[in-house]
Amino acid sequence: MTFILALVLAALVLVFFEVIVPGGILGLLALLCIVGATWLGAANYGALGGALTFVAAVTAVVLLVFIEFKLMKNTSFGNRFLLGSSVTGHSNIPQGEESIIGREATTITRMNPSGKVAIDGRSYEAHSLDGYIDSGETVVVAKRDNFKLIIKKL
Repeated sequence: MTFILALVLAALVLVFFEVIVPGGILGLLALLCIVGATWLGAANYGALGGALTFVAAVTAVVLLVFIEFKLMKNTSFGNRFLLGSSVTGHSNIPQGEESIIGREATTITRMNPSGKVAIDGRSYEAHSLDGYIDSGETVVVAKRDNFKLIIKKL
């Protein structure tokens, strides 16, 4: 009985730290502890003992996770480990509208084969179909990729 309780307690400690330091390894070890406690409960006390051990362990884990996410976030300890605000932002803004295709641009940087071009005073990431192009040359936008313009020499 003591070893079964120790395995359930070990599972709770592992789940506690899995919530704080996510990665999956500690959660997997906690699952193995619960399976081991269930197996020992069934071996020592029959199928009903194993089922009760499993239900009690899973209930304790769910209660612990609820406490961690709902109650701990309002404590100073929770503020150090849980994110207090949402993260907003984006990455890789699409470059230009479809109407930009066929327009002339001026290279701002040397295209090796990627760099920056300017169209109407705005800077865009671009990739050259013709390879190397010096800065200050006039090019045309051949097509638009998701995150860069594809250009070629005039």
